Amino acid sequence: MATVRQSPEAFPDPRDRRIAELEEQVREGQAQIERLRREVAELKERLAELERAGKRQATPFARSKRQAKRKRSGRQAGQGSFSYRLPPSPAEVQATKTEPLCCCPECGGLLTEMKTHEQFEVDIPEIQPTITRYVTGSGYCPHCRKRQRSRHPDQISEATGAAGVVVGPRAKALAADLKHRLGVPYAKIEDLFHTAFGLKFSRGGLWQADQRLAEEARPIYEALLELLRQSASVHVDETGWRIGILAAWLWVFTNRHLTVYTIRESRGHEVVVEILGREFAGVLVSDCFTAYDHQALADWLKQKCLGHLLKELSEMRAAKTRGAVRFAQDVTVLLRAALALRAQKVTLSPAQFAQQATQLEQELDRLIDVHRCLTDPDNLRLAKRLRKQRAHLLRFLYVDDLDATNNQAERMLRPGVITRKTGGCNRTSSGAEAHAILASVLVTCRQQALSLLDFMIKLQRATGGSRPALFPP
Repeated sequence: MATVRQSPEAFPDPRDRRIAELEEQVREGQAQIERLRREVAELKERLAELERAGKRQATPFARSKRQAKRKRSGRQAGQGSFSYRLPPSPAEVQATKTEPLCCCPECGGLLTEMKTHEQFEVDIPEIQPTITRYVTGSGYCPHCRKRQRSRHPDQISEATGAAGVVVGPRAKALAADLKHRLGVPYAKIEDLFHTAFGLKFSRGGLWQADQRLAEEARPIYEALLELLRQSASVHVDETGWRIGILAAWLWVFTNRHLTVYTIRESRGHEVVVEILGREFAGVLVSDCFTAYDHQALADWLKQKCLGHLLKELSEMRAAKTRGAVRFAQDVTVLLRAALALRAQKVTLSPAQFAQQATQLEQELDRLIDVHRCLTDPDNLRLAKRLRKQRAHLLRFLYVDDLDATNNQAERMLRPGVITRKTGGCNRTSSGAEAHAILASVLVTCRQQALSLLDFMIKLQRATGGSRPALFPP
């Protein structure tokens, strides 16, 4: 039988009324305890699932992202662009091999309705190293009082005698690209060159070649720093690194045209000031790491990464329940509306764009207002951070070609992460400096659509300061 609850006001005796009030509070407390127990059980189950996923060796996060109903692999009928490899022209064919068919291979009978079929096989030739012998002359000049020597334009070194056999510029350029841009360790480069090209040299020889190549590329690296300081926007990010047994940080400063790496023992703001200069007038695009909010950078124009914020808001929406999820939902809707407005900017008149941007600014101020009543601690923490970064959240609406996310820097950090996993970072400070210089030059070459090998070959053959240029004058 259901119990009939009476309101405390129904009891005339004050003691009975007080007892009824306490019983009502007890019932509410028990209901709240039961609700919290259910939430704790759900959170424990979710935590256990995350711990199990972290211990999986292969694709640890694949199961959580797996869809309930997987789509059939492959391209759907009538969708996408279709293309095929065009057959080579007759001038491109180096050899023709024919296999005639005169009778049935099974019974030996005569064949009728004969047809001819063509297949083109594209393969790499067997590579044999080319050996070039340079013969130069030397003589003593009584007027200059020193010995003069000739040098062929294709030479990269004047070593003779025991050191007179050197590895050529193309092999050194390819090895440097494999190591510093693609993250292949020296041991695997040594094995690859021996297996594929028949070249034999040691890991120590590769390291010494990279050291000399880095010194030759140092002026280009310094020129990249100067261009970076004059850029309209710079994306910056950092990741953990090691120099020997010491902790360090790999920094990347990049935009759509160039990229500069540096390896430092500090993760502080002084690295940003040293690389970009105190007079940097562009927009600094970064995440919300505290080093980018230092007082020394207080007057800089900034854009905080909306990708990081949207990811955190997504996690909050998944973790929160009831009214606590409303703040994350409202902020997510606003940020996505700002991204959509930026995409529509070219189709709107200046007055329409200004009106919609002003509405978004006012709505953001309302959502993170300090006087707004937010009881959830995570919502309070996020609102406090948004108020701190308020001036740097929607700057991308007003600055042309300014990205709203820091994806550019994160993409440029991925080769460094691969190198860290496969090659073990650097053992010495000189190796770290060489890696930063060569990685910067090689990645910028790729951004400028230049041939990496041709550029590095010209760099090694340059004499008298006539180095190749990454950018037109």
